[in-house]
Amino acid sequence: MSIQKLLEQLAEDEGVKAVALMGEDGFVIESVTKEGAADLDFVGGAATSAMASSRALADHLQKGEVEEVMVEFDEGPMLLNPLDVSGTTYSLVLLLAGTQNLGRVRFQLKKLRDQMLEALA
Repeated sequence: MSIQKLLEQLAEDEGVKAVALMGEDGFVIESVTKEGAADLDFVGGAATSAMASSRALADHLQKGEVEEVMVEFDEGPMLLNPLDVSGTTYSLVLLLAGTQNLGRVRFQLKKLRDQMLEALA
């Protein structure tokens, strides 16, 4: 299945406002946005920086690899998930409307992770 189709599957949840695959440079590779979602081009650069900072912190603390980063805002959280494929790190960014669907979205993300890695390989 293509990355775009997988992102569309994640965006089917009513709590997901936007989902995007970002390259290491912070540029959007593929995305799905709903009305009222933030500008993903700006979010991409900031999200990539947040992921790099999280990885540096994990390395410093010797806590292993970063599996997910969540930033909570008044109007809903942002999830960042690293996807490492053949030496290249992508970031999957999800903007959520609120925390009420957080568990379901995270479950769906874990369910689709292997398919995403396969599509990126």
